[in-house]
Amino acid sequence: MKKIVFVTLMMADDMYKRHYPVDGNTFIEYSGELYYAINAVLARTMKKDDEVKVVLLETKAGESAGRKNAQLFINELNEINHNNDIGAKITYDVISSRFLTSKKGLNDIYLKLIKNFESDVELSADITFGPKSLPLLIFAAMQFGEKFFDCSIGNVIYLKTEFKNGKLDESSQIICDYTPLYLLNSFTNTIECSSGEKAIAAVEALFEN
Repeated sequence: MKKIVFVTLMMADDMYKRHYPVDGNTFIEYSGELYYAINAVLARTMKKDDEVKVVLLETKAGESAGRKNAQLFINELNEINHNNDIGAKITYDVISSRFLTSKKGLNDIYLKLIKNFESDVELSADITFGPKSLPLLIFAAMQFGEKFFDCSIGNVIYLKTEFKNGKLDESSQIICDYTPLYLLNSFTNTIECSSGEKAIAAVEALFEN
């Protein structure tokens, strides 16, 4: 299967390996310690001869550690693929942008995202890091892929983290599976109803199942 994975990279030079439990979809929980939560998901879901393209979104801000963190990601996923004898074919692309960018800059990122698509590809995303504009762009791009390339949705995740007294509470970190939330947005964009009231009733019926 062909897969595309969008990953927002951490800006700070502060990456540490950890075990990440999962809230909800325990199938994607990985027993090992990793830098990136999405690699735990990929370790559980990649199959032999999968063609996986990882699009890493680097933000040039803060400690400007994006390129270093991109290499950590690449090394880690390649190691998972090799050590577990998965046999997936993995390629990487890095899209760089500034933290605050113009409308043209955002449009450029969106165009770069959607140019990765081809028919019948499975799309996944890790929206943990970076500016809040990136998840919006990724979601818009994924919807574009669903509509015009018949792409399917794999996993959309976010790594929840809490801080106490200004310090990271490692025990608070957990992978949140936001795939149902993303699919709710897709449902809203695809249903057709003659009134707002009927649309609300359709959503209520969906939630009852």
